[in-house]
Amino acid sequence: MEATALSSGLRPLPNPNGYRLPRSCSQRKSLPLARFHSKETPFKKPQGSLAITHHRGLSFKTNVFEQAHHPVAGDLSYDDTSRSNVAEDKIGVLLLNLGGPETLNDVQPFLYNLFADPDIIRLPRPFQFLQGAIAKFISVVRAPKSKEGYAAIGGGSPLRKITDEQADAIRLALQAKNVSADVYVGMRYWFPFTEEAVQQIKKDKITRLVVLPLYPQYSISTTGSSVRVLQDLFRKDPYLARVPVAIIESWYQRRGYVNSMADLIQKELQTFSDPKEVMVFFSAHGVPVSYVENSGDPYQKQMEECIDLIMEELKSRGVQNNHILAYQSRVGPVQWLKPYTDEVLVDLGKNGVKSLLAVPVSFVSEHIETLEEIDMEYRELALESGIENWGRVPALGLTPSFITDLADAVIESLPSAEAMVNPPSAGVSEDSESSDAFGYIMKMFFGSVLAFLLLLSPKMFHAFRNHFI
Repeated sequence: MEATALSSGLRPLPNPNGYRLPRSCSQRKSLPLARFHSKETPFKKPQGSLAITHHRGLSFKTNVFEQAHHPVAGDLSYDDTSRSNVAEDKIGVLLLNLGGPETLNDVQPFLYNLFADPDIIRLPRPFQFLQGAIAKFISVVRAPKSKEGYAAIGGGSPLRKITDEQADAIRLALQAKNVSADVYVGMRYWFPFTEEAVQQIKKDKITRLVVLPLYPQYSISTTGSSVRVLQDLFRKDPYLARVPVAIIESWYQRRGYVNSMADLIQKELQTFSDPKEVMVFFSAHGVPVSYVENSGDPYQKQMEECIDLIMEELKSRGVQNNHILAYQSRVGPVQWLKPYTDEVLVDLGKNGVKSLLAVPVSFVSEHIETLEEIDMEYRELALESGIENWGRVPALGLTPSFITDLADAVIESLPSAEAMVNPPSAGVSEDSESSDAFGYIMKMFFGSVLAFLLLLSPKMFHAFRNHFI
């Protein structure tokens, strides 16, 4: 598999055990992420205006919020004018997602891939050579506890299965709108990796590509990390470098998404004996505060805007419930976005809240953060804290209005696609791969020495585990 990647000019794929070669931020410095950040117009409550997202100097619509209370499904078709712009193209759609271990044996290598990502653990430049060793150490220490979580939800993550189903659904939704497209799935940290999807895109001779991360809100650690992988792959391949690409970086403000979320919340509220007394509890995946304050990550702002839009839609339907937003899944000693989900649940119980509806707002598919962390850990904590009636809104999954809106987003973005990067010069890929291989060997050597010393020192081992794991 690695030989195939090298011969095609792409970065080597992970080995059969699922481990990936870590790449430092400095190795990707030539392709700054800022080129792909959404630069949205100032946020406004929906009043019939369009929110425009800019990509590399281009603008295209990512929100069709005008007539916000009209039916969502089937309100956009691929007309003859739009078709004429891409009639000769073979269209591809690449769905990006996190990935997850499918068996318990996959857990430790999956965690290694996660923590080897410089966008997840951000080391100072002088210490970036330790990325792989630190990832190995953390993954080994965390694996037993993580395996317990995956065992509790059936022995593995359902994310791949659900994402494949979403890909099929989007393909059919596009087909219903007279758009023929091949839809691919690329996972960041497990199979099928983004590199595998890109190889298939090249093999299928796709000539116009829409990249659709399945994260409603943009973050450096999710969409940003995945886009950087694409930049690296496309930069090194002459064919891919010329393929027009449109990247839909965030879509939390789209009417179809907001209405679909409001529909699910409204439906679940009716399962309570007294729906009006239920606290709507939005739980979003957290990110370190430093991402927002030091790196300009728009995630927190977009999340708060997203909640405003959903609650405004609910209020327009006569739903006046109180709500709160909190952040879950924090790890390590650094400060993460607050308030924290577990702390808020305890406070709500102390303050007399008896009925609560949990809404996993940053997740569009069921996986361990919803099925185990929310459904088991947080539910148990809520009941222990005095909350008597617990409910949880399901992830959007294959909700028809949601799938239709994603298909609409793809269609809207097609005319804006343009080449992601300049074609590489001859010989660049070979030299780069040689440099990467040498750098990898050096990092693993010095990193292994450090890991060995850590393991020899019980005090250091326990300190590292207590403060970083």
